[in-house]
Amino acid sequence: SFGYTPLLAQFGINLSEHIHYSTMLDAGIPSREAVLSQATHLLMQGGRSNVALVGGLGSGKSSLVQILAKRMMQGDPSIPPSLHFYQIIALDPSALIASARGRGELEDLVHHLCYEAVQAKNTILFLDDAQLFFEDGNGSVNLTNVLLPILEGGALRMIMTMDEQRWLRIAQNTPALAQHINRVMVQPTSQEETMRLMEDQTLLYEYRSKVTYTYQALAATYRLSSRFLGEQVMPGRALKMLQTAADYPDENGFVTHRSVQQAVEQTQGIKVSTADTGEEREKLLKLEDRIHERMINQTRAVQVVSDALRRARAGVRNEQRPIGTFLFLGPTGVGKTELAKSVAAVFFGGEDHLARIDLNEYSNAEDVTRLIADAATDQHSLTAQVSRNPFSVILLDEIEKAHPNVLNTLLQMLDEGILRDINNREVSFRDAVVIATSNAGAERIREHIEKGEKLQDFEEQFTNELISANVFRPEFLNRFDEIVLFRSLTHEELVKVIDIILKGVNKNLAVQKVSVAVDEDAKHLLVDAGYDPRLGARPMRRVVQRVVENIVANQMLSGQAASGSQIHIDAAAVTAMLQRGKDS
Repeated sequence: SFGYTPLLAQFGINLSEHIHYSTMLDAGIPSREAVLSQATHLLMQGGRSNVALVGGLGSGKSSLVQILAKRMMQGDPSIPPSLHFYQIIALDPSALIASARGRGELEDLVHHLCYEAVQAKNTILFLDDAQLFFEDGNGSVNLTNVLLPILEGGALRMIMTMDEQRWLRIAQNTPALAQHINRVMVQPTSQEETMRLMEDQTLLYEYRSKVTYTYQALAATYRLSSRFLGEQVMPGRALKMLQTAADYPDENGFVTHRSVQQAVEQTQGIKVSTADTGEEREKLLKLEDRIHERMINQTRAVQVVSDALRRARAGVRNEQRPIGTFLFLGPTGVGKTELAKSVAAVFFGGEDHLARIDLNEYSNAEDVTRLIADAATDQHSLTAQVSRNPFSVILLDEIEKAHPNVLNTLLQMLDEGILRDINNREVSFRDAVVIATSNAGAERIREHIEKGEKLQDFEEQFTNELISANVFRPEFLNRFDEIVLFRSLTHEELVKVIDIILKGVNKNLAVQKVSVAVDEDAKHLLVDAGYDPRLGARPMRRVVQRVVENIVANQMLSGQAASGSQIHIDAAAVTAMLQRGKDS
């Protein structure tokens, strides 16, 4: 009734006209009421009546603006009479950018939109994700030159929303802009407030999805969303998971705690329920056997890792820490990295559930920034990989070569299962197995073994030696659940490594219906050719490739081996191929 606003009607969304169709319930939460009261008070001030609701994703900033629009239009007693029947109109930067042919035309359009709002005398403009109006990018445009004079003039009221990092960036880059905007912090809701919001919101979800929620489902939603939806804060993270759980009701249409667990497992790729099938329990009880199908010996290391995984799936572990944290010490090529890969494949479902960081590349103090870089700038940073795949093995190779600042950064991750990225966002490691490896003191381990000593008999002594030599600090070593020593593999164990490698060769040949068999004495020749006490089992794969795979390739290309045949390799064939390599 106050003014004619054709441009605002075309490019804006009038929240006040949509309040009757709004799905947001006005729950009267104490912390929300405090924010609304502060915002309305600031909107009444003359000259600087602009408000920025600043809070994390999911804190309910946009919903608060909807509640405010509803109360203003209805003349609610909580709203000062001077703001009764005001309308709040939201501007969409993408729509504005799409309608203008250039920056000049866009700035002119925004100027006219603001002029209409001023002339209407009862209009408040709403800039949701306001940073989109103050920075150039995909779907955003920097309109500071247009909006700053309008804010300084004081004739137009504005409400904005953004997260704290964006607010700090705007305040740093354009202090004059921040001076004319009143910041109101929107904190995450408490557990009690979140539960109350969920209780109200289930009415809508039940109507939409034709299900019935149990109270246990709400309690599980709060607990699990706190753990697994780190990109949001309360209540948004809980409401998101609560809605998703409606897709997994039981046969009677009830959404239970099991429905919430299924929602987490399906959407996050994380196992949160306890092992509840005979098949999975059997797999867990025989983890050592399955891991030893991929690697040889190192029985103690395999056992302590398997024990940690069983505790996790039985629901008896500390959920405020990673599933397990281990430091593997020993020479190169004895299975430290292979055990990490085996755990990823056997327990987590594939080697793609392995996040590997070579810490010899983090030897400078400034490398901490790369370790916790945002996924948008570096998708291979530690925090980016775990954000993308939280249910995984974290392999920290050559940890003794990392800078002390990098190790200090990792302390919180090892202790609390949390690491903050460069944007101060929490990244959870609580559903990961963390394995750090080091070659430090490998010669000392070899000396102890050559004396006939068992690993477990000198583990503590060896650890103390590392501390005395300042290789590791005691407070760092104390963060690990287990420190495990690896020994060099014997000749007979290296023959078994050859067997595992040959399994892989036959798997690759299966597509062509060809297989290869190697005599025992020929395997010993391969071990003799590949053995290096400094490199352990690592050269074995190269030897098999240079000898066995070359023999197979030659026979297949010459027609000696046809589909359905088995290629037999004896000691003479191995000797001939090794000699050919020396002659060349």
